[in-house]
Amino acid sequence: MKMRWLHIRGFRSIRDISFDIDDFLCFIGQNNHGKSNIFQALDLFFSSGTKGIIPAIFFRCPSETECEVVIEAKFEDLSQAEMDKLHPWSVDEVLTVSKKYWLDDGGKAQVSYEALMKVPKEEWLREDFEGYNDRGVTSELPIKEFLPETGRISKQAYKEAIERYIEAYPDIEYVVNRRVNPAGYKPVLDGYLPEFHLVPAVRDVTEETKTSGATLLSRLLNVIIGRIARQNPAFQNLEKTVQEIKTLIEGKTPEEKLAEIREIEERLKQELGPWDVGLSIGVEAPEIERVFQLGTSITLDDGIPTGADEKGHGLQRYLIFALMRVWAAEAKRAQAEEDKEIRERSHIFAFEEPELFLHPQMCRATYESLKQISKTDQILMCTHSPHFIDMEDYHHVVIVKKPDLDTGTKVQRIERELFEDERKRRFNMVRFFNPDRNELFFARKVVLVEGPTEKAVLPLLGRRIGCFDHKVSIIDCGSKYNLTLFIDVLNAFHIPYLVIHDEDPIDPELKPEGARHDPNKYREAKQAFDENQKIEDAVDEGYGEIRQIPGQFEKLLDVSRSQTEKLGKPFAAVEKYAKEDVEIPESVKELVSIVYG
Repeated sequence: MKMRWLHIRGFRSIRDISFDIDDFLCFIGQNNHGKSNIFQALDLFFSSGTKGIIPAIFFRCPSETECEVVIEAKFEDLSQAEMDKLHPWSVDEVLTVSKKYWLDDGGKAQVSYEALMKVPKEEWLREDFEGYNDRGVTSELPIKEFLPETGRISKQAYKEAIERYIEAYPDIEYVVNRRVNPAGYKPVLDGYLPEFHLVPAVRDVTEETKTSGATLLSRLLNVIIGRIARQNPAFQNLEKTVQEIKTLIEGKTPEEKLAEIREIEERLKQELGPWDVGLSIGVEAPEIERVFQLGTSITLDDGIPTGADEKGHGLQRYLIFALMRVWAAEAKRAQAEEDKEIRERSHIFAFEEPELFLHPQMCRATYESLKQISKTDQILMCTHSPHFIDMEDYHHVVIVKKPDLDTGTKVQRIERELFEDERKRRFNMVRFFNPDRNELFFARKVVLVEGPTEKAVLPLLGRRIGCFDHKVSIIDCGSKYNLTLFIDVLNAFHIPYLVIHDEDPIDPELKPEGARHDPNKYREAKQAFDENQKIEDAVDEGYGEIRQIPGQFEKLLDVSRSQTEKLGKPFAAVEKYAKEDVEIPESVKELVSIVYG
């Protein structure tokens, strides 16, 4: 079973959002725009009960008893075992369920469940038909031939009559109906939905390596020791021996209890004489699984063997990822070994800022590792690092924004393919040359430039003029011909941008009537010039604008040809304008002001 769609309404900063869910999603957005609120809403949805339902979770609520939170999800890819069990709640093999939370007049948290169900169109063919036990009503219905002829009609008898009627008349008409608190939702559905695991941005590794509660290490030990308990005779003999020791101490009857225990009981009774109460000491044999768990710990040896809490934060955080992966794999293996027909409950892992304490190379390795895990378990993560995202995976990116407090959190993602054939191949090649291009997803504004000269000198000029802004990302697209690739991505995600490119006018002397006409050079020049129109056509004026440089950018900067030939264009431009006494041309100042404006 996989979650494929999510709707959240009225939760914290979220007024109303809905979006499709893939096996792997990366949420990106500025701080305090709602990424964590999406994960916390999922955590609430997959948990049972109403813990955490307080006035603060309701979106801009004027009164504590007037607001509600609704979280709804769709699940697909159900296994046969899940379909057999959840058939009453599924519509065309899709499970759609929701939970609504609110505070009653007394301020007590309440929750109701809803499910989208396919039910017979005729109300008398539904299990919740109110007139099921009224003979005056049922005697006029076609189902009467399947009901007991005498006596009271019980709920179970009517349910069985419905089953027999549908079996006899399978062509009955069905309708899709939203049912509130349908029978079995909480005891059945809550146990079949995927297990959700949230790893917050700040997580103490000692909390996850405890051997009690619902920690990762505890869960992993439960799986492993449970397998041993089922398969290993020595383990079973040990459990039998412990029970025999318990019987020796307590005895089968009070008179057979160990003499030393009876003596202590009598002495305690005497001390409690004024209270006129009885007293008995009972000895409970510990569960063998718990004995081994309590004696288990993790030691990491990096030359100095110590507990995980004494290692660096990066290693600690990666240990949590490792425990998650191993636990999920072992849980599935244990289920398969126990019963070949047993369902394998799916898992959803949500990581907040997985890049914390990891250097860039490890970030990229971890990103690829999480993508591998997503082939079996769904992975959601939110990040502030361009090293924890790949521009090629734009269809896995969800941009989270909060335009203002009234609008609340919004999400933007693209599922369709933006490129085909040759453009797709070129886009995939471009990403290899500069991983910094991934940062366009994080920017307040993106400036697309043709090459390294603009990328190097524009920030320098911005600092000199005093308008530099770190939130503006300048992206070297590698070529004029790659600009439209990036424009398409920015249009799709509604990211504001500016395109700066050379006009590349055609030298009249290269034209067919020119004195220096060369068919190959003319074709190349015309191709570069014609690209101007393609760029203009690609720009969506709602998000982007263009600044076309007459001639070439180096000419605008007035960098000499000799210097560019000697140092290369980027170094020549930077060397010139790094000198504070070199005056910046007004046309360049105007362009830089537009870049960071």
